[in-house]
Amino acid sequence: MTGLTDPLDDAQQYLVDLVWSTFVEHGEFPKFFYVNHLMRRRGYNTVAVLNSFPALGTVLTHPYRAVGWWGTDHNPDNDGLVYLTIAGLYHIHDDPAAEVISRGLLVFMRELTRAQDAILDSPFTMPDVDIDLATAVKQADVEGGHVGKMAVIAEREWPGIRYSKGSETGRLGMLADAEFSTVAEYLAAVTATLSPPEPPAALPYTEPRALLRAFNFLDVTSELVLGRRLVSRPPMDRSSLLALDVEDEAGFQAGLVVLTDILRDLQVPGGAPASALGRLEGHLVSQLPAIDQAAVRQAVELLDQIRVLRNSAVHPKPSARLLAAHQALGLPFPVRDFTVAWDSVRAHAERALSRVQEEIQAARR
Repeated sequence: MTGLTDPLDDAQQYLVDLVWSTFVEHGEFPKFFYVNHLMRRRGYNTVAVLNSFPALGTVLTHPYRAVGWWGTDHNPDNDGLVYLTIAGLYHIHDDPAAEVISRGLLVFMRELTRAQDAILDSPFTMPDVDIDLATAVKQADVEGGHVGKMAVIAEREWPGIRYSKGSETGRLGMLADAEFSTVAEYLAAVTATLSPPEPPAALPYTEPRALLRAFNFLDVTSELVLGRRLVSRPPMDRSSLLALDVEDEAGFQAGLVVLTDILRDLQVPGGAPASALGRLEGHLVSQLPAIDQAAVRQAVELLDQIRVLRNSAVHPKPSARLLAAHQALGLPFPVRDFTVAWDSVRAHAERALSRVQEEIQAARR
């Protein structure tokens, strides 16, 4: 199973059916210790089965899954709930209650989407866009005695619904709109919204001195157009590292240090922000009003990802920002082939520096 709507294997289906049958009978989701006991009696490893369901939004505290749980990233609390989302209901077969609950929640999300229209007429004051769940589903004649169960699932259906248990109302969740007629359509939108974009491919880097030349061309262009040099040249024994391949993590980190030090020491006037690279866009715009500011910003932001990558060696704890840096530079997380990673970093840096140089030249007066 790789997608929310892909067929389940036997263990996954048994888990979904177990959680569902308990929920239907008691109106609330079971605790992990209960689910674990019954799963083990069937010979299943409950934690492994839970973690086998595809998870979307993995940088969030509770990723979206067909079956979720309360606990740490991969380990449920023994006394914590094991629950289903609409993605879980999708895999309940031949049960009218599951169909009614799913249909009711889709109706609710459509009403939440329409409620957003009130914002169009209120540019200065946020209008009340909360919708009562019971009213919405009863008016659509899909309640079927299951509004309480709809509310329980709505609490956990955060991609489409931000539900308040206290007021029994909701508003639209992460999706921009939720005008869906089928669960499959809704889950496709959830997948599109929560899936990270495809990372850029690792760029090839075949000319060892290309990055050094990019720094040199940028420096010469800055002097010709702006009347001042931009690049502080490091000692030869350090700058030469930019032209050398690496074989291991130590070489990779050494190259990152040299590259980020050169970017840090760019001769950009001013003192705020502290990073010279952070001041570069503003400086170029002030000197060259016709420059393509968006292109410069994009290049500077890419170069700044190299700094994030270097800092991860000092503060190795994974973060959304670190993952974004790997993605921007065409690197997998974690890096395993440091030779390929260094080539990709150099290639992205060379392209970004060349873009800044080209924009300076194009905007000259």
